[in-house]
This record gives sequence, structure tokens and C-alpha cells, in this order.
Amino acid sequence: MVYKILYIEDLDAETRNLTLSNEYLSIESMIPSDSIDNIINEINKKNPDLILLDYILTEGTNLKYCNAPTIASTLRSLNATEENIERPIILMSNQNNIINLYSKDYTSHDLFDYAITKQNATKTCTQKFRERCIGFIKGYRKIREANFDLCEILATEPELIHSKLSIYLKTDKKSVYEYSRFIFEHVIRCSGMLIGKEILSARLGVSIDSPEWAKLIERLEAYRYKGIFASVYDRWWMSSINNWWLNELQQKYPLRHFNADERVKVLRDKLNLDLIEVSSSDKNLSTNYWTICKQTKLPLDPFDGIELIDEEFKPWEDKDYISTDGYLADIEKYSKIISDVDRKEMRKYS
Repeated sequence: MVYKILYIEDLDAETRNLTLSNEYLSIESMIPSDSIDNIINEINKKNPDLILLDYILTEGTNLKYCNAPTIASTLRSLNATEENIERPIILMSNQNNIINLYSKDYTSHDLFDYAITKQNATKTCTQKFRERCIGFIKGYRKIREANFDLCEILATEPELIHSKLSIYLKTDKKSVYEYSRFIFEHVIRCSGMLIGKEILSARLGVSIDSPEWAKLIERLEAYRYKGIFASVYDRWWMSSINNWWLNELQQKYPLRHFNADERVKVLRDKLNLDLIEVSSSDKNLSTNYWTICKQTKLPLDPFDGIELIDEEFKPWEDKDYISTDGYLADIEKYSKIISDVDRKEMRKYS
């Protein structure tokens, strides 16, 4: 199946060569017209599966008041009040500061499904960006088909879904965009109910470079996440991994109780696999790894980490931590988002 992306951009055709088209994606460009009403009407006529917006739309046209947030805000408000088709909207800009601003989940900027630089979209991460576009398109469709049923959207049983998730996603306010955006930001792209490959490695104590890491992952296939965005992000249900450790591997104590060496020994003995222990910074005191450093991505026991306090976390989300090495790698950045107590403690290393 070929999905249609409508790219709204105000400059000449040469700037619209996005190199995104392939056997799954068709790109159609559109220069914005002279009024927001005409823009919305033209979008509806073209009926794209996804809309890609340049941030500034006033350089090559006579449209002096309209930019990407204006168009996105109008589309979102129409979707909330009329029988319009909701579509993913992705922001693209050459300016990193714009992308960083709209990548944050601030309510006032809650217009776009995703924000990306033009460099990343067209050169650095083109294939990954294509997959993400398709993931959003399929996610929107699945949410509509499932009629906002979380179990069907996440392709799992109720017991694996945190009880408070449904409080945030109220069934009486059925917006496909709001469901998609919230799940993308607070279920898929964070650690909590689901974990990614790096945190899975840390919690199992096993290096991804192990000779039989792939075989270990095969053993965990039943616990892999299969809901929306599963084609874009590899994730596993953490509660299922815990149950597997206790029941199938017949362990008396939970996974968190063991250090990395002990976890690897259990896995070797029980699964007869060639696995090696994951390595981390020599500044860490503990090998009871349970997260990864935000900067270095190396395994980390939160006991050794410095908690980052720049974001609020939902009840099911794990907090973010930085290791000593990670802090020293970018003191200017991380000194602003840790506590005063931790900042004073770090002075002895800097």
C-alpha cells in the first residue's frame, strides 16, 4: 500500500525535493494559498494520509501571517468540533531551536505529532523518518478501527496496562490525535510499562554484543510489544519480563534483587546461551543495573545516578538519571536540571 504525504512548503520546487518517496510513500507538494480557509479546503481535497509542514510559510508567498502552527491549530480545532478526518501532522524546520521547542510536550505547543529537522528527515535519518511517518499513519487508523479501546490499540491484556492510563485518555474525549500523541510520548518513548533494548540489556545484565543476544531476544518474543508504533520501536512489556524471570526461570526473588553477574549466570544456566555481562562506567559502585544514563546510554543503578528534574513523570513512567561520567560530559546542560544537593556533590569531580 502506498501512503500519501502532503508537504506544505512556500519556496520553489527545487527546495521540495525531500528524497522521501519510495514504494510505500508518495510525496505531493503544496504551496500555501492566500487564506487559511483556502489552505484547509485544499488539504481536504487532496486528502493526504499525513501532513508535513515547514515551520515558516511566508518567505516565498504573499501569505504574510500564516505559518505551520497556525495551520496545525486550525486543523486540530476543526477535528475537535466537526466530522473531519484527523491526520498526523509533522513539523519540519531548518532551525534546531524550533524543533527543540516543539519536541517538548508543552500544552501550548501540543499541535504536532512529531518535530524533526530537515537535515535529519532528508539526509541523516531518512529511512527512520519514513518508518515513523508510516507508524503515525497506521497508528491513527488503528485507533479509529479500535474505537479508542486501549487493549486493542496496545495489542495486550488489561492487566499489563497501568490503571491510570485510562484516566489520562478519557473515553468521553475521543480525539485520535490526543490518543496517538499521548501513547507515543508517554508509553512508547519512555521507560515504564514498556522498555527498549538498552534498558532490557541493563535489567538482564546482558551485553547486546553477546554472541547469542539474538537468541535471548527470540526467547522473549512472547513479551514483545505489538501495538501501535511497534514497527518503529522495539519494546517489551516489563511486567511480563518480571513474570518470566520468576515463573519460567523459576527464581525465588525478582530480577531487581540480583546484580548483573548473578542475572547473567541464571540466564546462562537456564537457557544454555552464550551471554556476556554488560559493562558500564568504573565510577559506578553498584551493578544492580535498572536504567541507563541519559547521556552515555550505559547501564546504571539509580543508586549511582543523579536524578534529572526537568520533567514531570506520569505514574507508570521511570525517572531519568545521569551518571557521573554523563554529567561531566556536559556540565553546562545537566547542572541546570539536577537538585542543588546533587550539584554540590558533583563539584568534587569537576
